[in-house]
Amino acid sequence: MVRLVLFLVLLAVAPAPAQTGGAPSGESRTIVGEIVWVDLPSRLVLIRESVKTTKVKGQPPARQTVAVSVAPDVAVTRGKKTVPLNDLKAKDHVTARYLATPEGAKAVAFRVAEASEPEAADVPATRKN
Repeated sequence: MVRLVLFLVLLAVAPAPAQTGGAPSGESRTIVGEIVWVDLPSRLVLIRESVKTTKVKGQPPARQTVAVSVAPDVAVTRGKKTVPLNDLKAKDHVTARYLATPEGAKAVAFRVAEASEPEAADVPATRKN
């Protein structure tokens, strides 16, 4: 019995294990939407969600808008190519995975959809009468 009490006391006063790695702590989230604006000097990208969602049951759905900070070491990809941040523009469709931190949203992965040209098969043919 004394050993159990001693074990519980040691467990209660033991320091929490230190966080390892250089990654910032925070909840990982993903947003899919379109770019509203890009601020190159501060490396911020404002993204508006494509689909309305609700976090609380019974509340009306709403589009979330998130300002994501893109660090220089985070790769921004368009298709299979890495592109510079200044290649982004408003209305680009993006998927960003980020960490929600007290300092704001920090990008972990940033992918931009490739602009596609409609193929001839996709364009409906017009009839001449």
